[in-house]
Amino acid sequence: MSTVCAETAALLQELIRIESVNPALSPTGSGEQGVVEFLTRFCRERNLPYEIQPVVEGRSNLLTWVPGQDPDKRVLFIAHMDTVPTGEWKSNPFSGEQREGRIYGRGACDDKGPLAAMLVALSTLGDRRPKATVVVAADIDEEGRKIGARAIAQSGVSYDAAVVGECTNLELVVAHKGSVRWQVEVEGVAAHTSKPHLGVNAITAMAKIVLALDQHGNELALRSDPFVGPPALTVGLIEGGVEITTVPPRCRIWIDRRLIPGESPQLAIQEVEDILESFRQGDDKIKVRSLLPALEDPAPPNAMSSKIAVVAAAACADVVGSGKFIGAPWGTDASQLSLAGIPCIVLGPGSDAQAHTNNEFIEIDQLGKAVEIYQHIMLNY
Repeated sequence: MSTVCAETAALLQELIRIESVNPALSPTGSGEQGVVEFLTRFCRERNLPYEIQPVVEGRSNLLTWVPGQDPDKRVLFIAHMDTVPTGEWKSNPFSGEQREGRIYGRGACDDKGPLAAMLVALSTLGDRRPKATVVVAADIDEEGRKIGARAIAQSGVSYDAAVVGECTNLELVVAHKGSVRWQVEVEGVAAHTSKPHLGVNAITAMAKIVLALDQHGNELALRSDPFVGPPALTVGLIEGGVEITTVPPRCRIWIDRRLIPGESPQLAIQEVEDILESFRQGDDKIKVRSLLPALEDPAPPNAMSSKIAVVAAAACADVVGSGKFIGAPWGTDASQLSLAGIPCIVLGPGSDAQAHTNNEFIEIDQLGKAVEIYQHIMLNY
């Protein structure tokens, strides 16, 4: 194992041992501040300048950088500090255990592995001064509402390009899906179930709407993007009713609509609204409404023609022998960064097959290769 690879592995183990479960996903989640405190010490020990960017109370981004030859150019490397909850691990999810060439623990690949590789890549540039100023950002809340990336995008600091660190198996993702999520509610009329004709059953009405949305999802499957595939609509949650002997006066569903590049959240919502309107105007005159605003994460534009994609492809080809452009069905912080006009690619060590699992791990060999790829991009953008 090379010195750089060993250093990256050791850093990742330290990061895993700091529980940083997103507090929006678990009431016991500690959030990212422990990682921020650790990274401030990391930067001080390596004489790296850094800035702590408060986002919401008790949660901050951390940015560190190496100045470039051209003060007007900046390239952003970003990876998130928060993780999903631990679920039901058989072992300690925060041990950072190393065995058989792997490191195990919550966040190993999603997303502390890419973060560790970016930090080591930056801190070991030495006397090799990059062309553009290289900024590495450790951000908050990617697993939630992506408010950390949004704060960076809206900070007033411009970036010419961004490398979003996620577990892509060191493959170069130039396009991925976005999403828009919101709730739909049906209003019925309560009545005793001994006389159901005196009421309006909101659950029964919602059942008709759910079937129509399912058909809409089938129609969406006929659209397709060559990189990310078709859009999708899923009704992921449903709740309704008061108790067993009352005709349910209310029913609510949660919709997850996956967007492909070129689709807007507004268009996706309007397509559903058209379906809802048909039920409002239909024979049953169902009282149904969308509960807005929605949670919007647009699909970033395809970055395959951008300079950052070309430079990253050369780096991947040099280190791992492949620089093929691919797409992905999931979302990343690129959805928020792209709103600021920043071309984004997604690239990092680890497999998304391990993300969010109860035995999450990352291959140590990929960590070392990620450092090489990131440094190549840092020096050649």
